[in-house]
Amino acid sequence: MGYLSKVKLLNKLKTIGTTLLIILLTTTLLLYQGALIVRASTIRVPEDYATIQSAIDHASPGDIVTVKAGVYSGFKVTKTLTIMGESNQTVVVKGSVEVDANNVKVGSLKIILEESTGSSTALKIMGNNTNLVGVIIESYKDAVQLGTVDHKISGTLIEYSKIKSGQTDIFGACKDLAIFYSEVESCGLAIAPCNYLDLEFSRITGDTAVSSSLWSTGFVIRNNYINGKSTGIYLDGDHHTISNNVITGGEGIALGARGVIIENNTISTSGTGIAVTKENNVIIRNTISSGGYAIELAGDGNMILNNTLTGGRGVNVKTGYGNIIAFNLIYETGTVGVYFSKYTGDNLVYGNTFWYCYNYEAADESGKNQWYLENETHKLGNYWSYNKAPDNNGDGITDEPYHIGTTTGLEIIDKYPLAQPLVSPYQTPPTTTSTQPPQTTPPQTTTQVETESSKTQTTTPITTPSSGVYTSSTTQETSGLINTWYIVASAIGVVFILAILFILLRARGKP
Repeated sequence: MGYLSKVKLLNKLKTIGTTLLIILLTTTLLLYQGALIVRASTIRVPEDYATIQSAIDHASPGDIVTVKAGVYSGFKVTKTLTIMGESNQTVVVKGSVEVDANNVKVGSLKIILEESTGSSTALKIMGNNTNLVGVIIESYKDAVQLGTVDHKISGTLIEYSKIKSGQTDIFGACKDLAIFYSEVESCGLAIAPCNYLDLEFSRITGDTAVSSSLWSTGFVIRNNYINGKSTGIYLDGDHHTISNNVITGGEGIALGARGVIIENNTISTSGTGIAVTKENNVIIRNTISSGGYAIELAGDGNMILNNTLTGGRGVNVKTGYGNIIAFNLIYETGTVGVYFSKYTGDNLVYGNTFWYCYNYEAADESGKNQWYLENETHKLGNYWSYNKAPDNNGDGITDEPYHIGTTTGLEIIDKYPLAQPLVSPYQTPPTTTSTQPPQTTPPQTTTQVETESSKTQTTTPITTPSSGVYTSSTTQETSGLINTWYIVASAIGVVFILAILFILLRARGKP
């Protein structure tokens, strides 16, 4: 091999060796840093420090601050810490709490904010991936703030907590907010804007219990008990799912959103059950009993399928084109079963059971809607309990068309009225998984403290969001596992470094 070739080879080996050395050093430092974090210290309040804030100030990232029974002042968290009270019944924080760091866990505390403090918000979260477990918050004004319009946060998890306020329970701008097994009472949730809220197995009350802004998307609201004095759920934005909830109060669901699925809810309200003002939503398998309209539409391309509806009117369509109303049980409505105003057209109604709706079973003021399905394979109208026409040929369709009420002077008919209902009025209505409010009692969390003298183990709760089940993970065991990996990685790193040095020395010794 020529001299120039050897020089090029030497330079190439130096470059490779330097790159590998940098990678190995970086990996080793990261593993070492991770090991330091897992080998977290436990700081005890009031044994080690008299106040929670003093313990936070003296803590290192990754430390655990445990708090025994007592009354404490508010605090600010500026590091990645776990702050765990002995019990949310006996550990009371009087004052405001602010979380400015990422990956902070706060559990088993009661936070009380009184007007005399001068603060307006009990808990302000400005960091990402905050976890609240078993926290009780009582505020004279606002309870929980999640970021700001200019500083949207993500990854907040609230479990087994109880939140009560004089103005707004939870509000702010966020992404990936999850609330499980919690109780939010008095004023409700006002999330604006927020992407991807997951609200499950909770009890929510307020004037408007749950509300969102125009820029919200991807809400999942299911298996909750929701009571809104004015409105249970008010949603703007798009692509939400509302399912398996029990909703009571004034108005059930007010929807100014697109692409929403409303499924298998039980809604009992004094006002409108569901009000829709946008397009392309699906309302399916709900049981709605209302003092006003069970469903009110003012949008296009919506589908109302397989619902059980009773109220002043079953379905009231103020404006809208291309909506489908099919296979619903509409019974004992106060004025009319399904009503179309003169500002409607091209809506399709078929397969429904109209069961003894008072005054009118149906009314169409535009004359531009179709009350039956007719295509190459299907000829299907609706069942009308007041229709007494016979079915002499036994084809399932009465021998005379059914006339729809109107003030237009037009003849509006169901060409294929059914002799028997497709949806039996005697069936058991579909219901949600439970009509009782979910159990949301915060758990009593206890923390054992690890010291050099006692050699007891520190346990910190790890939550499983889908089930709300607590398990214990031993800090000592986790630390040992990380330390083992650290030692192995360090040994491998040393071997690699020695091998690289050996190659470089051999290459240099052969010019």
